[in-house]
Amino acid sequence: MIEEYMMPLDRHFDAGFGAVADSFHDAAKALDNEEHKHGFGLNSSPLPVFYLYRHANELYLKSVLTMLYRRFRCQFPAVNRNEFPSITVDGKAKRIFQVHSILNLYKAFRMLLNDVADQIKALSKTDWTQVPDGVDQMVDLINDADDASTMFRYPVTLDPLNDAKKSSFKRIKPKYAIAEAHRRTSEKLPGVKIMALKNDNDEIVEAFIHDERPMPLVFDALKQLAETLSGAQFGMRYEFLKTGNENEAGNRSN
Repeated sequence: MIEEYMMPLDRHFDAGFGAVADSFHDAAKALDNEEHKHGFGLNSSPLPVFYLYRHANELYLKSVLTMLYRRFRCQFPAVNRNEFPSITVDGKAKRIFQVHSILNLYKAFRMLLNDVADQIKALSKTDWTQVPDGVDQMVDLINDADDASTMFRYPVTLDPLNDAKKSSFKRIKPKYAIAEAHRRTSEKLPGVKIMALKNDNDEIVEAFIHDERPMPLVFDALKQLAETLSGAQFGMRYEFLKTGNENEAGNRSN
């Protein structure tokens, strides 16, 4: 199994989805640190980290889907490397490369997992059919925020409500901005970035406040799901492939 990581990605049993997912996951964790906790650039946007976690989750799901399909729906271990599972979206079958919805990929994973449950239980000591509590909710939360892998890549999308939520600077009524600044000062809390715009009469007419942690529930779901799927794809790779590797080794020795 480990030797796969020393080979070209197309030689990996899951077509390299898991290895590249690990790379995006590691990149997300490297940037998700104290130094960058307020984001990147003049706008202080954390969206690059959101995207890295989000893309890692997409690739992890494609990894486990491909492994399940090739292990239990193909002629294992002599699997054609061009064989991939199809994903049903709105009643139509699509190639795995055309699907970016976390929810659609997850549904396909759960369906295939259920279809091959008996084979998995006969092969593996681990009951991979038992999905941890909370995973369904994390997938729904991520999908509601970004169903097409565009929310964290572009400044504006077709979802203005979520676009407003992801922005690091948000509109706030001037009186509330002033009250928040006073509250933080009186309670000796860290300061907050506020920009106020005045009219010709020196009256504050518009204010914007920096949101230190936009979309916190979505961000936490992205991180937790990535950790869960990372462990799942590694464990499945080990348990599902060791039988085939043992058979191949036996054939070579004969």
